[in-house]
Amino acid sequence: MCTLRGQGCIRWAALLAVVAMGTLAGCITAMDRHSAAQLKENLAELRQLNFVRDVPFTVKSPDEAQRMIEANLSRDSTEQQMRLSGTAGAMTGLFPPGTDLKQAELRLARQQIAGFYDPKLKVMVQVRGQSVLGSSMMGRTVFSDELLEAHELTHALQDQHFGLQAMLSRVKDNDDEEIALHSLIEGDATLAGLTYVSGDSTEKNVEDIVTRFAALPDSFEPESSGTPLALSASLMFQYSAGTRFVAEAWERGGWSEVNALYHNPPQSSQEIIDPSLYFETPAPPMQIDLKGYETLLPGWKQMDTDTFGVLLLRVIFQRNLADSSAAADSIEKTWRGDRMVILQKGDQLCVLWLIAFNTSDAARDFATAYSSILDNLEEPRSKSHHLEARDNAVLIVIGPPAAKFSQLAPAVWKATTLTPQCSLLFPTDNVAVGCKPVTALVQKTLVAPPTDSLH
Repeated sequence: MCTLRGQGCIRWAALLAVVAMGTLAGCITAMDRHSAAQLKENLAELRQLNFVRDVPFTVKSPDEAQRMIEANLSRDSTEQQMRLSGTAGAMTGLFPPGTDLKQAELRLARQQIAGFYDPKLKVMVQVRGQSVLGSSMMGRTVFSDELLEAHELTHALQDQHFGLQAMLSRVKDNDDEEIALHSLIEGDATLAGLTYVSGDSTEKNVEDIVTRFAALPDSFEPESSGTPLALSASLMFQYSAGTRFVAEAWERGGWSEVNALYHNPPQSSQEIIDPSLYFETPAPPMQIDLKGYETLLPGWKQMDTDTFGVLLLRVIFQRNLADSSAAADSIEKTWRGDRMVILQKGDQLCVLWLIAFNTSDAARDFATAYSSILDNLEEPRSKSHHLEARDNAVLIVIGPPAAKFSQLAPAVWKATTLTPQCSLLFPTDNVAVGCKPVTALVQKTLVAPPTDSLH
């Protein structure tokens, strides 16, 4: 599942989890150690990775597991950071007003987490009384223990060979890249676990697994149940879309191809949604350096930076538009990158956000649709806002500084740069997208005249 960290609006306990399918009557106990040893041996052979060290295993009650998850939350983020994330998310339309992000995450974890691997403590935990999602989908709930252990032991293998904690730390200020990385991690563990339990490594079985998990998001209750859509959607995305993404790699070259993903992981949810943007025509998101506002906003302190990406933008539109399908499809096809800065002055917050698209028409259409969303949000802090489309990008200011947009926007447009990122998979394509080595990046300064200004 998603990682909690000190940055970003989507915050989770720093655990790698397997999702529950519901509570079973009676208790689920751990496998006997002989069976577990055999599972480890067979799983290592399947995943083509050997265990470097033993993985401690423990069974916890739901209350005990909840306390572990809460401890992770408290360890990695303060109460103030959690409140800031919830408020900033509500200002953009990502969360409902008044979202208590910490309690929402704890509630979702209690309902949906059957077990987890903690990459900091290097321990595997099973939650007593929960059945693993996927076991019932295969009509074999009796193998819930085996599936959970195979899933979490795959996380241990990932961690021992690829250093998951370091990988997750590198994306701590980018929700979108973190969701993409978790989609790789969870998709791998899901596919490996189900392939192992089924005893079937054929292409047809892999296709069946992907098909079954494609419907996974539909199994969650709507936002009215108390869990913000942004949390449940991003959690389910990692398993459903993540499994499909990893299966694409597996079909191209087996588990060795999956292992190679960790050396060049996907950088955006867009690549997970459309694997061809990773495997065939790489389109890594543009690097956006958002500047120019600092001297015009004295007293405002930068509290956070983030990137929402396609998935979270899609959630914003889904939450706030009656018919969001066309807009969501457009975002998935035209998004090229975004960067957000969250500023604070006393008890006031400001969201400064720039989103890049592949055409000026796409930028203008997004600005029009998102302006309508902001106009109708119930969050009081969103009432003051201003948007402007310029060339293929949209600048958004939400909060009191929007009143100074006429001075703020020209300075931001002038100082902000967009840099195409290099493809590591297809280095010969870098010239075509204007990408050069990191020491000599091509930069585009946004100085074109505005095409649309909305408030």
